[in-house]
Amino acid sequence: DWGTQFGKLIVAYKLWSSKEAVEEKGIEELLRIYVKFNVEKDNNPFLVEEARQWLVKMEKDDPEALEYWEWFKEISMVEFERVYDMLGISFDSYIGESFYRSRVPALVEELKAKNLLQESQGANVVDLSAYDMPPCLITKGDVASIYHSRDMAAVLYRKETYGFEKCLYVTGLEQTLHFKQVFTAVKLMGNAWAEDALVHVPYGLVSMAGAKLSSRTGNIVYAEDILKEAMERAMTAIQVKNPDL
Repeated sequence: DWGTQFGKLIVAYKLWSSKEAVEEKGIEELLRIYVKFNVEKDNNPFLVEEARQWLVKMEKDDPEALEYWEWFKEISMVEFERVYDMLGISFDSYIGESFYRSRVPALVEELKAKNLLQESQGANVVDLSAYDMPPCLITKGDVASIYHSRDMAAVLYRKETYGFEKCLYVTGLEQTLHFKQVFTAVKLMGNAWAEDALVHVPYGLVSMAGAKLSSRTGNIVYAEDILKEAMERAMTAIQVKNPDL
């Protein structure tokens, strides 16, 4: 629930949408303008910079930016929960990525105290060259937290809060390097448990018409549609094979 995609959505909303359209169509409208942004940015690179500036505003707790972010997040959560309800799934806790950004400054100070933080090309990084990996970015330019540092802060919070034996990260295969970097950096901080306790469970990509599914390009299939079709096929199979069930 944090990151550049929200900056893109804010820019897209201001350029190509309205309060009425979003309230009427919800996530469908957010997807439409998100796809439009990613098409238009190829002809107008300034859009990307504008989106980045909105993310910087979010990081600096700008009221307008956070109001848009909260609104878009709420619309998304309604949709997620509706689909999870179809599957009979509920969660004990929703803590999104945004929660951890306030914990990044303490992480930075700890990394400094342990002589793990280095400056490189305007960014603060943890050097992982000894592990044949690119450096793990912690902060960069005028953005106070980034994906790696928020995930590291999340690991430490989860260990402190839940005292887990295993912490499983179920994400796409393309995130493999990211989690190797995060887990290794956490271990370098003196957390030996990270070696066995942190586990990335990767899954492959689904393609459609020869191209991977991507919300960025609009090449998607809605989870709800897949679930509905699965239910219809199951019902048909039951009626054919076991109509008295």
